[in-house]
Amino acid sequence: MPRAALCFIALAAALASGGAAPTATSAIPGVNGHLLVASGQRHQMALFAMQPRSGDRLLLNYGTDQGASYSPDGTKIAFMNNYDGDYEICVMNADGTGIKQLTKNSATDTYPTWSSDGTKIAFVSNRDGDFDIWVMNADGSEQTNITSDDPWNDDAPQWSPDGRWIAIETDRYNGVSAELITPDGTTQATIGSVQYATWFDSWSPDGKSLLVDSNRGGDYDIYRYDISGHAPLQWDLAQPPKIVSDDNAVEGPAIWSPDGKQIALSSNRDGDFEVYVMNADGGPQRQVTHNTVDDVVLDWQSLHDLRAPTVKALTSRGTPGKAITLRFKASDDSGRASVGITVFLGKRPVGYIHTPLKPRNAGHAYTATWHSYRFKGSLRFCAEAYDPSDNESARSCAPIVTS
Repeated sequence: MPRAALCFIALAAALASGGAAPTATSAIPGVNGHLLVASGQRHQMALFAMQPRSGDRLLLNYGTDQGASYSPDGTKIAFMNNYDGDYEICVMNADGTGIKQLTKNSATDTYPTWSSDGTKIAFVSNRDGDFDIWVMNADGSEQTNITSDDPWNDDAPQWSPDGRWIAIETDRYNGVSAELITPDGTTQATIGSVQYATWFDSWSPDGKSLLVDSNRGGDYDIYRYDISGHAPLQWDLAQPPKIVSDDNAVEGPAIWSPDGKQIALSSNRDGDFEVYVMNADGGPQRQVTHNTVDDVVLDWQSLHDLRAPTVKALTSRGTPGKAITLRFKASDDSGRASVGITVFLGKRPVGYIHTPLKPRNAGHAYTATWHSYRFKGSLRFCAEAYDPSDNESARSCAPIVTS
């Protein structure tokens, strides 16, 4: 069941399968969490958090084009939406709750990326005429154009793990090329040759390598550039890149896992874009998604909280056609959890509720109200809890005794 919010309508996807501001310590790579995936037809995409092994999904946002990234500690997502008529930048908790709009104007604001300490967000805006890179505090304050002095269009910023660089895409050479700038907007180096189209994909967790997709080999494939730290930066980025993935289809984007051991990428080798996962040093690729729409991987969550919340559905009572109070217990080591509840008539789902991320203590019983219809038959509900890092509990179910 959809829930309205300031920026968009989001769904939690039990039917389909926050926290405090990040601190500098959250820049330390965690373990591999969810993949952030845009799924759907062109200009009609939904945003999902996806388990990289099972492919299970949590629906976070739906609308048109999607651009989003996880905060360094994995508890927040910065994303773009156009529900007020033009694209704006918003943030939400990793489970899709707690939406807050950060930009508000009549221009186009897109493709947010977090600084390594989680205190700032870089994004794209054309509010000054052409598309430039802007930087703001993570709460939306102090929005500043850092590439206002150049006349070309700049796009798709991605902050390096050490905070020294922002990778961007630009049309300054009359095609799409990638380059590194400093956080004050100064151009430092071009990535690869401007004779080919090059799209920046992601940084390695240690910041010593980066992935791009480029047509330097004819079709678009995935390449890796390494930064030695000893030679001049432009020298390193002018060396022939290493081929990471090469087939006869279009590949990209490609995203490094937080532990640096794997790469998730999108490819249309089966006719539409699907998500694949491979070892970072090469080898076979495992297909994660299997459907007839495009699945484009955007980011890979760095998970620091590894303990899942708990939830227990409790027998509840009510009258069909009236509001029914559903009872449950939930807790998490963080002290907060959101709960998704699906109501079933027999085996058929007939209702969905998603409670906000809020304090949950062990031993306490909580309630959620379901506005029911005049059903005949056996009713039950199943609950799943999500913590600020989007760790998910096991499902717990209980009957609804009707009168």
